[in-house]
Amino acid sequence: MVQGIEKRVHPRTEISSIAVLVAPERGGYLTNVLDISSGGVRVQRPLAWVDHHGIFRLYFIFDQDTVIEVRALMVRQGDDHLAFRFEDPQSPEVMQLMYETRFASQPL
Repeated sequence: MVQGIEKRVHPRTEISSIAVLVAPERGGYLTNVLDISSGGVRVQRPLAWVDHHGIFRLYFIFDQDTVIEVRALMVRQGDDHLAFRFEDPQSPEVMQLMYETRFASQPL
């Protein structure tokens, strides 16, 4: 089967080994990253998810010493996933995040 041409501004990379804590104003949900780009991230929808909107803090957990915090706007809630767009300007955090994901990535 021929794959379509990726038309996104920021190409996605599939990730399966990075945990992320999705934190609304109160509480938080631990879940996994599905795919990521320098523009945003798609995560697995947590089982206990309560409908939230707005700005979130996302804590990407690579290991006990490497946790990267990024602020993001939720742009989509699917049946099995949540999608976030990284806020600007965060280029140092997003650049560090993309640097750390290079070891856990599988290009789509």
